[in-house]
Amino acid sequence: MEETIKRPPTSVGSLRDANARLQPSVTPLASGSADAVPFASPEPSPQAQSFSAPQRVDGGEALAANWVSRHGRSSSRTPRRFSGSTGASSTSETEHKPATIGRIGVCALDIKARSKPSQNILTRLQSNGEFEVIVFGDKVILDEDVENWPECDFLIAFFSDGFPLDKAIAYAKLRKPFCINDLPMQEVLWDRRLCLRILDQMEVPTPKRIEVNRDGGPKVASPELAQHVYDLTGVRLEGANDGTGGGTPRTQSVSMSEDGESLIVDGKVFRKPFVEKPVSGEDHNIHIYFPDDQHYGGGGRRLFRKVGNKSSEYDPNLKTPRSITEPHGSYVYEQFLRVDNAEDVKAYTVGPDFCHAETRKSPVVDGVVRRNTHGKELRYITKLTKEEAAIASKISNGFGQRICGFDLLRVGDSSYVIDVNGWSFVKDNNDYYDKCAMILRDMFIKEKQSREGVLEPPELQSGDGVSPRKSSSSSHRSTLKSLLKSPSILSLSGSGHKNHSSASMDPSTERQPLPSKSELNLGSGQPKKGFPSRNGTPSPAGCLTDGDSGPSNAQIAPPPPSKHSWKLKGMVAVIRHADRTPKQKFKFTFHTQPFVDLLKGHQEEVVIKGEAALRSVSDAVDLAMKQGIEDHEKLKLLQASLHHKGAWPGTKVQIKPMFRRRTTEETQKHSAVISPGIETSDHVAHIEAAIDHEGGIARRPAARSDSMSGPTFSRFSAVENDLILDKLQLVIKWGGEPTHAARYQSQDVGLNMRDDLKLMNKECLNDVRMFTSSERRVSTSAQIFASAFLDLKELPEDFIQVRKDLLDDSNAAKDVMDKVKKKLKFLLREGNSAPPQFAWPKENFPEPSVVLSTVVELMKFHRCVMRHNFQRLEQTQKSPDKGSEAQKDGLDLSGIQGRWCAGEDSQLFKERWEKLFKEFCDTEKVDPGKLSELYDSMKFDALHNRQFLEWIFLPPDDFIYHEEGHAGLMQPLGSIQDSYHSYFKLYPGSTPTKPKIDKRLSRLKQLYSLAKVLFDFVTPQEYGIEDEEKLEIGLLTSLPLLREIVMDLEEVQASPDAKSFFYFTKESHIFTLLNCILEGGIQTKISRRAIPELDYLSQICFELYESKDSETDKFSYSIRISISPGCHAFDPLDVQLDSRHAIGCAPRRSLTAHQDWKKVIETLKAKFDTVKLPKSFIAVNLSDKHAAARLEEETS
Repeated sequence: MEETIKRPPTSVGSLRDANARLQPSVTPLASGSADAVPFASPEPSPQAQSFSAPQRVDGGEALAANWVSRHGRSSSRTPRRFSGSTGASSTSETEHKPATIGRIGVCALDIKARSKPSQNILTRLQSNGEFEVIVFGDKVILDEDVENWPECDFLIAFFSDGFPLDKAIAYAKLRKPFCINDLPMQEVLWDRRLCLRILDQMEVPTPKRIEVNRDGGPKVASPELAQHVYDLTGVRLEGANDGTGGGTPRTQSVSMSEDGESLIVDGKVFRKPFVEKPVSGEDHNIHIYFPDDQHYGGGGRRLFRKVGNKSSEYDPNLKTPRSITEPHGSYVYEQFLRVDNAEDVKAYTVGPDFCHAETRKSPVVDGVVRRNTHGKELRYITKLTKEEAAIASKISNGFGQRICGFDLLRVGDSSYVIDVNGWSFVKDNNDYYDKCAMILRDMFIKEKQSREGVLEPPELQSGDGVSPRKSSSSSHRSTLKSLLKSPSILSLSGSGHKNHSSASMDPSTERQPLPSKSELNLGSGQPKKGFPSRNGTPSPAGCLTDGDSGPSNAQIAPPPPSKHSWKLKGMVAVIRHADRTPKQKFKFTFHTQPFVDLLKGHQEEVVIKGEAALRSVSDAVDLAMKQGIEDHEKLKLLQASLHHKGAWPGTKVQIKPMFRRRTTEETQKHSAVISPGIETSDHVAHIEAAIDHEGGIARRPAARSDSMSGPTFSRFSAVENDLILDKLQLVIKWGGEPTHAARYQSQDVGLNMRDDLKLMNKECLNDVRMFTSSERRVSTSAQIFASAFLDLKELPEDFIQVRKDLLDDSNAAKDVMDKVKKKLKFLLREGNSAPPQFAWPKENFPEPSVVLSTVVELMKFHRCVMRHNFQRLEQTQKSPDKGSEAQKDGLDLSGIQGRWCAGEDSQLFKERWEKLFKEFCDTEKVDPGKLSELYDSMKFDALHNRQFLEWIFLPPDDFIYHEEGHAGLMQPLGSIQDSYHSYFKLYPGSTPTKPKIDKRLSRLKQLYSLAKVLFDFVTPQEYGIEDEEKLEIGLLTSLPLLREIVMDLEEVQASPDAKSFFYFTKESHIFTLLNCILEGGIQTKISRRAIPELDYLSQICFELYESKDSETDKFSYSIRISISPGCHAFDPLDVQLDSRHAIGCAPRRSLTAHQDWKKVIETLKAKFDTVKLPKSFIAVNLSDKHAAARLEEETS
């Protein structure tokens, strides 16, 4: 039950307590800064980076001009300023507004209503103001009574799994909107037998079939529906007198012939090959049985809903039909047809006169689904024959489904319908979206004309120069007259639709409803009745309405809903950055003064970046080499890394002090320190003063993870436990720069989010605030997203705020995470099975240590292959003579891969992989942290260096490898896909030209698959193995962000206006924020195991919904949390790529159901005090200090 409250007269007085906010670190993202440089790519920048004044691109919603004044996070702890502007108020009173035709209600579950195809069509319909689109939403559909559902003129409603069709039918009876598709007839699609009988009645060709009926045959829910089916199709079911069916004679005998090649049903013989379908249209587990001959080879194939890149699998033992093994089951058996070109035809009607058709590879061929970079099945547009077009028209009319998908098989000159799917949209086809929106618009205009008898088409503008506002105004009497003419419930209830009653149509334009059965060529059946009608005309999509709904009925229409339907009030989204280059790093441990001096007196983690500042690190290495006091090989490696990578954008050095307990001797002397200049009384006093903030010690309370069993990175633990500096950990990092694919991904997600909010509540676009971390890949993603989301070519200069305190790396949980990583090393040892809560293949899969050993063996194999092929390539470059052996091989680098991404080349590719080979093949124990680097590199190369990757790791025919070890291990990974693909729809793609990869690359695919398994096993657990660890690390890392999210939600709830907040960050904050939700007491719909990798542009969104009771003037609020895994492909080696190299973003799915907003807020707040953060938990940036010192040295 949602909390019901009364809105205060002003929102400002009810805002959050300003003192609850942490002192924020706010930095505007300057247009000229280094952080604004977007890409390490040979391609031009995707956006102009000189962000200045906002500039409109099209005629979308007007955006407030005072962004800069309202988006900033004030560091003065004053309440946030509200925007007083909305899309409506910011539009000139004298601007022309198209006449409003009506409201389109979208009554479908969010996963369908907010899908990309739906967005594309609905945004086209509402783009010029003719229509208002109302998306009912899951909350309304599932939880509210139909009397409280929003009113609309035109209803788009369709069934999907979990959708309450009975409630939609009741709503249509109550409000009598114009239904696009017949709602009761959608129940017919649930029974394949009834569908086939209707197709037979319409003389639509279907494959030869036989039925096994043990349940009495098809049934319908009520006599009214039975009559409706008969009126529409002429089909009457056997059984009870009321026509509800269930009287089909039951099958008495089902058996197989002696040779096993035929099914015998009540004496009728049906020979293989045949297709076995469950009678339920929602059951997609279909079997095909093949005869045991030379052509087919026996066995069978199991078809199922697409999972991963599979839609079927062959089973040599599938021989006996289920109607024999399941004595109570009912099935339909159809003749198996060998189709032309091994392709199916998917057809999509939009009314009886338009049908779009596409071909796809039949799932019967090999079960491998060909997909594009958006994860959609590869299909090709085809033209229907005249006969097929007639079939499409019959299906659309006969089933009462204007928008309807069905499947065709083409065999020679004949076509056969094998399935009718109901509501279906084409994916990724703008021409179809344009045509569909145009047809629907015309349909709605004609319906309005028929209802209201208006005279002037809405597109005609007044020619007297008077503003539309003035010209549309009329006297009270004329307005009342037009209202009384209209049967529209909306007009009667005063829904506030501007110009709704004054929109006019040409009376000569005839309405084109779906024809009645007598107008259809339904076969030789007897004449039938028409649809239930309005105003005497045949009605489409009959909703079993009770009598006419013409003007005479308008006066007894039901009252308007007492509750305003649930509406999206605001959103807070946390988004990971887009695609990047692989991150790489080296870790070193040092003990000596040259490296201690790099801390510049600090005792916390410091970061140094920029070519000038990094020279000071190089100087420290030189000094240590001269003194001979550190490991020489480590120093050489660090120096080489600084020399080659120091000038790269994004290269940085992190130095982390590590403290230990004093020895007994040190304790007695107390004055002995390992490094003079670090631990002094002044420094200790400085630290104690730093953590003693505002009268309270900001230390975490003692917890199970605080035991001082080893060195610690925490300077606060050092003060508490009187520790001394033991050593320094120095980490040099490079890579992680945004790629050209990041541009397309960020734009795509920004546009999709914009379209989504335009449908749910376009006012959310009027007050938008965006924040980013200081890292280039994050700020770049934020900039490109913002430009697309706001539909602006240029952003205000400081629109996006840098919030290091919320979104940068946090070291508050460093000690706890280090202990977790030690546990992960133990779990990878021999004899340890995967804990049940970990993501691990369920069946017939070896333990983690065996998989890791296999990865090591595969790495050794591929190192030999790569070195062999590089040697061949180098010989080619050294021997330019055409007659040389190398030239005979046809080897040429530009011919292998003509273009490289993100500044890479073959030598950098080799260097990166040689580093990985050394870390996996030349060490006794593999560091679990290196698994993410391997997976990262393989994924990057699969997308950006596919040609070179496949060539350099392709073993030549004469290649011999003598150290195979366990490299032959090949385990199925289907169980991993099954755990989340059915919910998140994460599908990879297969190239159309190579449905089967070169067998010599099978080990490369195996290496990727096993690296992915280990990545999923290790990486999420770095943020905690046990639930308590996940919550502790989650809060220590993301508590400031979580506090901000909660305050944002409270602000949205208290404000009279809609708002949107976006936070762009990196992987660590996404994982830890999710852990705060999952372990913080919020009830979720899915388990942790069902959530896949949170890839680039993954999102966690908090949606706040509002509902107002018009009778009591009270408001209710609800929160739903949704999540998207981002731009993820299960196996990018199978994805068909274009030049963008960009994987599409998976749609968001609900992580939680709608819950009372206050309960969610209180649950999150309850965890705030379980940990306490130090005042400082972000690395100190010493880049400027080191660069200045270096400059001073050079000039002195």
